[in-house]
Amino acid sequence: MVRFIQTSDWQIGMKGGGLGEAGPLVRETRIESIHNVLKSAQEKEVDFVLLCGDVFEHNMVSQENVKKVVAIFNQYPHIPIYLLPGNHDILGADSVYNRVIFQRLKHLVILRTSDPVEVGGATLHPCPVLSKITTQDLTATIPSVREIDGIHIGVAHGSLVGKFPSSNWEDTALPVGPSCIERTGIDYLALGHWHSHRAFDDKTGVPRIAYSGTHEQTKFGEDNAGQCLLVEIDKKGDPPKIDTIRTGQLTWTSDELEMKDSSSLDELKSHFEAIRDIDMVRLVLHGELPLELKEELENMLEFQATIHKNLRVKSESLNITVPPQLETPFDFGDPILNQTETYLKQSLADETDPRQRRIIVEALAHLQRYGKEVGA
Repeated sequence: MVRFIQTSDWQIGMKGGGLGEAGPLVRETRIESIHNVLKSAQEKEVDFVLLCGDVFEHNMVSQENVKKVVAIFNQYPHIPIYLLPGNHDILGADSVYNRVIFQRLKHLVILRTSDPVEVGGATLHPCPVLSKITTQDLTATIPSVREIDGIHIGVAHGSLVGKFPSSNWEDTALPVGPSCIERTGIDYLALGHWHSHRAFDDKTGVPRIAYSGTHEQTKFGEDNAGQCLLVEIDKKGDPPKIDTIRTGQLTWTSDELEMKDSSSLDELKSHFEAIRDIDMVRLVLHGELPLELKEELENMLEFQATIHKNLRVKSESLNITVPPQLETPFDFGDPILNQTETYLKQSLADETDPRQRRIIVEALAHLQRYGKEVGA
């Protein structure tokens, strides 16, 4: 029997673009969550940990980030780690894994070639990424092992053809042939490259191909991320047992809400109460909201920003409507102010962009408020 932890796509050194001030938090959390992967390996007493590519965001990653990862590896010296570089930390002259610091890790093996590797009761068949774009099946180097005793595990980093958006070989960077199991007779194919966990059946209906997904969610919209896999295979030919283990520390949610009137603010308040414990929140607001409720909305969002580690609100499609009093001409007693109001109202009638309309409505409101305050 063999039991191992499968993980991939840590992408240490990523910028976290689009997360604003939360970028540094996400970057540091990704490093800290490595502990959760290796602690799981320790607790489950696995034979080894299998890293299926993209441990680092790129080969020019800072030495400081490299040292942080190596320091964590060093805290688990009794867990064998087998690492296959991916397309981000691709093998080559400038590979991050050529740095001397990795040569000192006795329990880490970098899978640089397609030569079989004997590990804890099984044989690994690595499929190194040597080019960021290729039309050749990455698993083509795995030989037929049907007549060879023992458990055989393929390790690759790429896209399983026909299972993701690009279905044609020529449109798929780093293609992985879906018939790899049938062609070679391996017991399991461990994959990296996609950030969500996915498992795929062979022709007999047995799940023998799986992506673990990234150990810590990368951005809004990713599903089944923030975990690693515990894989157990009793003996050659037996169905693998695949279990997910939560490793991500941050929780994420992305929602949309249509605004209509004051009841929408009550609905939004209830929504925030339901997601109070979520760290990373993205909210898209659309529809219409009367101008007199805009300040209440802004106050609510300002307070919620103090509760969540990151709150991102997109309201470009939210139309702030004109209060009835703004539609009635206001006599400022000043021809310039009267002309300004006429100009703003004409601009509002011609404008279709919700963001620009909101600005014009607010300008009208401020103008009329000023007129009332000075007793016009």
